[in-house]
Amino acid sequence: MQEAYLVLIIFPVMVVSATSTGLAISLPGCPDKCGNVSIPYPFGIGDECAAIRRSPYFNVTCNNTFQPPRPMVGDIKTSVEVINISLEHAVMRVYNDVSYTCFTSNTTISENHPAGFNLNSTPFIPSTTQNRFTVIGCNTLGLIGGYMHNNSDSDQYVAGCYSYCHGLNSTSDDAPCAGLGCCETAISPNLTDFAAVLPRQSSVWKFNPCFYAMLVEVEWYRFRRQDLDGNLRFIKERATRGVPVVGDWAIRDGSCPKDGAKAPKDYACVSSNSYCVNASNGPGYLCNCSQGYEGNPYIHQGCQDIDECKLRMLEAKYKELYPCENGVCRNKPGGYTCICRMGKISDATNSGCQPMLGQAEQVAIGLGTCVLLVMSLTCVIVMKLQRRKHMKEKDEYFKQNGGLRLYDEMRSRQVDTVLILSEKEIKKATNNFSEDRVLGCGGHGMVYRGTLDDNKEVAIKKSKVIDANCREEFVNEIIILSQINHRNIVRLLGCCLE
Repeated sequence: MQEAYLVLIIFPVMVVSATSTGLAISLPGCPDKCGNVSIPYPFGIGDECAAIRRSPYFNVTCNNTFQPPRPMVGDIKTSVEVINISLEHAVMRVYNDVSYTCFTSNTTISENHPAGFNLNSTPFIPSTTQNRFTVIGCNTLGLIGGYMHNNSDSDQYVAGCYSYCHGLNSTSDDAPCAGLGCCETAISPNLTDFAAVLPRQSSVWKFNPCFYAMLVEVEWYRFRRQDLDGNLRFIKERATRGVPVVGDWAIRDGSCPKDGAKAPKDYACVSSNSYCVNASNGPGYLCNCSQGYEGNPYIHQGCQDIDECKLRMLEAKYKELYPCENGVCRNKPGGYTCICRMGKISDATNSGCQPMLGQAEQVAIGLGTCVLLVMSLTCVIVMKLQRRKHMKEKDEYFKQNGGLRLYDEMRSRQVDTVLILSEKEIKKATNNFSEDRVLGCGGHGMVYRGTLDDNKEVAIKKSKVIDANCREEFVNEIIILSQINHRNIVRLLGCCLE
């Protein structure tokens, strides 16, 4: 079969995604959206809002004839619709035209649509990882040729693929584009100008009247039999606005300053807490916010601290992104810390806390603590019982030595000059019954001079022997002495044997 070829220029373009909500992404006073698409600087709607001195292709036109409005990029003749723009990944996604050729006989072309785009002098280069050159048709050889960056003969590039099928029933829906009904191939880096080649005659036009060639986002296209059938059926049903293409963008008019070198005046990374990286596809550089910051590094104060602790409370996915298991999260500029509670230590990754002791050690300490607690309670109970026994013995001792008899006599005779003191108070008052405090000897014991804390002087009588026969006489003697003495008299009750 003889074949002729039609040269078609397919224009690749670009990709998009906005920064986090609530952060400024555009210049002050500039709109940050066109319809549902965010427009981050250096892109902008209008010359005053875009970095047009770097490239006029940063200027985005908002087409208000559609609802919602659609953002467009490029000049009037070759503008394409923007799907989204990403600052983080420095890509733009757009709808791109599909090149096609249709036949009504082996050599008669009824439809022919070449589409092309030259990316020289633009910030865009087709992404090699996110795009594929794809051909749809039977017995179709598709070639892609172009230039890599400089449009010189040494930069020429050619690649292609062949698709074969002898009928619609020989193909399968949702099959990969491996050569049966469709085929695909990767593209070269730095490809700024390229064209596609399709057959100019067809032997399968009766069941496959149209061939298609396109640069398209990876995995967007899934083969269907009906794409081979009918006149421009694929365009009418699946590509009315075009097909998505991903383009890498960058600041192409410069490079990152060398380590320690002063940044040039037109340096694009103007936000504090930002840094520069060289572009991975083509010349130029990109700006990123530093670790722990987010926002737009191309505008002043565009990179703001991420509050990881606050995000952890909002959604479960952030707990995995910013782990702090069994700890207390504390935000800090550019990051966060995970503070461990008592009894726990950091796991050395700032992602959580772990017990200071192992399970076996915790069990041993728990058992030891329980034993110690039981022993302490036992000691407290024994001490209380001994104290109660001692108090009971003191009461019995007081009664045995005539204490109750003395109280009764004091109440019945209305005696107010007799004090009942503890043994400790009496020993203090008499300097432990010192001999120089002796006043004399009574019928039932020795009498001492005592001094109380308030400097009152008292007479203290210490009995020699108190038994059942002399107990009442001893009490009467104290009562009689207290009535005839104008001083306070304290009697020491007790059975004191000499």
